[in-house]
Amino acid sequence: MDKIIETILEFVEPDGEITPESNLRTDCGLSSFDSVCLLERLCEDFDKDVDEKALRSCRTVGDLAALFISD
Repeated sequence: MDKIIETILEFVEPDGEITPESNLRTDCGLSSFDSVCLLERLCEDFDKDVDEKALRSCRTVGDLAALFISD
């Protein structure tokens, strides 16, 4: 989860702390363009293939992390 949050912070400067419950758009301030760039970066960092369609279903940081981090 820390790597996901660190990567988000490379794209935006939110007003508050980012938690797994933070909304990607309203709390983190990710634009559509930022989201696509973030997805590309995370795919590279985690060596996973995730398409933009899956990203559209993500509302929170936790949702996004679930695409890349498996228990």
